[in-house]
Amino acid sequence: MMNRSRTKPAIAIATGFLLVVAIQPLRSAGNPPDWTNKAVEEKIWKLLDDGKSTFVSLPTPEFMSLGEGFDLPDGGKSVTDLALKAPGGAFDPRDVAKISAEKLGYKAEWVVERYKHYNLDWDITGLKLTSLNPDAKNYPWFIIMNGGAANFYEFFVDLKNRPGWAQFLAQKLNVMIVTIPGNFKYGGWEQPIESLNRQPQYVLDKDLPMQEAEVRNVLVNNQVVMHGLKSLILKNTQGDILLIGHSTSGELSMLSYQDPELAARLKGRYFGWGSGGPARLALTKAIKIPSRGGDGEGGGGGKRPLELLSRRDVPTYSHGYSWFLNPLYEPGMSVADIAGAWLAEEARRRPQFKQQIQDLEHGGAIDQKGRVEVELANLLKKSGNPWGVNLEDVDKDLFATHFTRMDGYKKMVWTVAHFDRNHWLPEDPMKAPEVYVANEYRRVNPTAQVRLMVWDPHMTHYGHLELPKQLAAADYSVVRWLMK
Repeated sequence: MMNRSRTKPAIAIATGFLLVVAIQPLRSAGNPPDWTNKAVEEKIWKLLDDGKSTFVSLPTPEFMSLGEGFDLPDGGKSVTDLALKAPGGAFDPRDVAKISAEKLGYKAEWVVERYKHYNLDWDITGLKLTSLNPDAKNYPWFIIMNGGAANFYEFFVDLKNRPGWAQFLAQKLNVMIVTIPGNFKYGGWEQPIESLNRQPQYVLDKDLPMQEAEVRNVLVNNQVVMHGLKSLILKNTQGDILLIGHSTSGELSMLSYQDPELAARLKGRYFGWGSGGPARLALTKAIKIPSRGGDGEGGGGGKRPLELLSRRDVPTYSHGYSWFLNPLYEPGMSVADIAGAWLAEEARRRPQFKQQIQDLEHGGAIDQKGRVEVELANLLKKSGNPWGVNLEDVDKDLFATHFTRMDGYKKMVWTVAHFDRNHWLPEDPMKAPEVYVANEYRRVNPTAQVRLMVWDPHMTHYGHLELPKQLAAADYSVVRWLMK
């Protein structure tokens, strides 16, 4: 017998969809709609203009009405066909560039930036989607950076290989999807997720020996990624930029505002999507609000060797990641069933692992800095350090997220999904992590317009996979507000 507690959310959401479907015939019969995208955009702007509320919310009916004008010319068929032909959906992004821009609504280009840090080569990649919309030049480049265990695929296509969030955004904006070093591999990973041989692909044209891969697993801190991100952006985009760091990569957005060249193009604007704040706030929150302590995926409790990766599993994806708007959901499935289906579907093209150093830096575990240094020194000694990694260079980079400046902003918008349990608490919003983050930025930037927008559909941390077209349309309105 099906667990009743599992079915209630599904029924509630299904009811919401029936409401939307039910009113469609009224619109198609020639009656004027209750709202249009423009009317909803004006509502979004009105909400964002509200400087007195701690947070504002866009109701589900308005959110679900969005998306008009964001469809791809070919309906996404060309990319979907490409993905369906590839084992595990791990299509070669270079093949997207061979598809006519007129079919896609954007010109696709795959770029790989090889750079050197700690005397080692690293590859960071970007899938550039240059919009055919002539108005796109009036807006910043919308640069998306993946969070933990992910890569560009989840922003480009959904779990059934239909058009994803970035493809819809590219109908209006110039978009680049960045994959951090190690998280993309041509053809994907054939080893099971739990296999120790399933390792990051830090350079794309060769597999590294296990000993080197494990050393790099400890080295790939935020400063290593920032070095490559900056080079990728400066070489491949022009004009204003917005950096959207999903989840763990929210740290990269914050760090970018400290770089003079990037700051000149960011112009004091910030856009967050399930991004949280810099790690330093995890410690201040533990002092100011001791009843809840710090938030984040990190913490220093684990004592597994740092070269070992954190690997995704069903329990991990059952907590705030999988819910009933997931494209793979079918009636009767539990949250755990959805998580299992997701892991199976994305077992090849998605890395499904995360380096512990990313969690430690993101989660406020600066007390573990000594441990990181000692374990890295031992790994280098064991290997003989043929690469010439200088521990002093690494030491000054570690936990840069604890020294991120919070001042100098003009307009900031955090967007968060109603059911993103890692960033929002619908039952007690004022205790949500994002409320604390936004309030701290208001304190440091008293003249800035700092806003927190909650999208009310039952989306999770992965709303870009659940309602990608509606989210793209909503985000476009936020971008336009930031440019006002």
